[in-house]
Amino acid sequence: MSGGMAMGAPRERLVERALALILEGEMAPGDAADPARTALNQWRVKSNEHAAAVQEARQRWSALGGMAHDLRAHFDEPAGPLMANAAAAASATASSSQRQQQRRKMLFSVAGLLGAGLVAGRGVQWYWQQPVFRSAYQTRTAQMLKVTLVDGREGSGHAGSQLDLAPQSAIDVTLYRQRRFVDMARGEVRFEVSPDSDRPFEVHTRSATIEVVGTAFTVRDRGGPVTVGVEHGHVRVRLAPRRGPGGTQGSMQGDVIDLRKGDLLEIDGDGHASTVRQTDTAALSAWRSGWLVFENTPLGDALAAINSYRAQPIVTTNTRIDAMRLSGRFRTNDSDGLVAVLPTILPLASEQRGDGSVALRMR
Repeated sequence: MSGGMAMGAPRERLVERALALILEGEMAPGDAADPARTALNQWRVKSNEHAAAVQEARQRWSALGGMAHDLRAHFDEPAGPLMANAAAAASATASSSQRQQQRRKMLFSVAGLLGAGLVAGRGVQWYWQQPVFRSAYQTRTAQMLKVTLVDGREGSGHAGSQLDLAPQSAIDVTLYRQRRFVDMARGEVRFEVSPDSDRPFEVHTRSATIEVVGTAFTVRDRGGPVTVGVEHGHVRVRLAPRRGPGGTQGSMQGDVIDLRKGDLLEIDGDGHASTVRQTDTAALSAWRSGWLVFENTPLGDALAAINSYRAQPIVTTNTRIDAMRLSGRFRTNDSDGLVAVLPTILPLASEQRGDGSVALRMR
């Protein structure tokens, strides 16, 4: 076993040497790259081992894909992160030969990283899993927020994805080189996703994952069913795996449901989905223009949306009231008017409390 390891080490050092020459040829500006490319060709023909090392090094370099651009940016900026050690070691009066020596040391350091660490094993996977953007967004009571993500493809003609957050909503956004990811904790968000087939857009909720490439849709999660409504495009909903008897894990992969323009789907907390139905899905995000629209919505869910605009909530006194169904169109800034009209719609009475909240009870 030890003999095999001893034979493997020199070959890896050859690969690192080839990577250093490839790096210098790829990263050096203008004509400065020519000597490195010449040196690589001369070094490659010295032996079959050298030729094999160059072939392996080129395969690893190609596998890194977009990393070439990232490294080149650092090489072009002497004060960048990869140059930090070299810049610290070089004095203000360092000669050109000293700077070249520092550059060469750095090249070998990066080549060693690529050869022995980053590329080996899961190195490439690690690179692609590193986020390029991450941010959290949340809104307070009666506050709305519009967010433009930095995920538009340059030259595609499409701006970044547009996210509209309703009051009392919270999401985390993470952009990767190969995918876009939103973790939605609560609230209501309308997504206008910038098309990019190379980077699918995923929205994760407690009951399902919504997968898209480019479309407009709204997701609502106010504590009851998670609602997904598609205004245009194509959305794929992957239900969370259901729990088996006694709380054990059921199937490892949930059902998949495809939604298109006008489709609306509700998913309960256990991962059970309703029948897909056609409706005015744009009404789900009518809050952007100052309206709340409910269509046969459980009153408990409707009140959660209404209360996101109130300093003091409207509360219910039993679950029978929560299960009542509400339909109608109401102003977001006139919840008191809604309280006044509710007894004419449902068999309820309202009671104003001293703290400003309102209690609903059965008549």
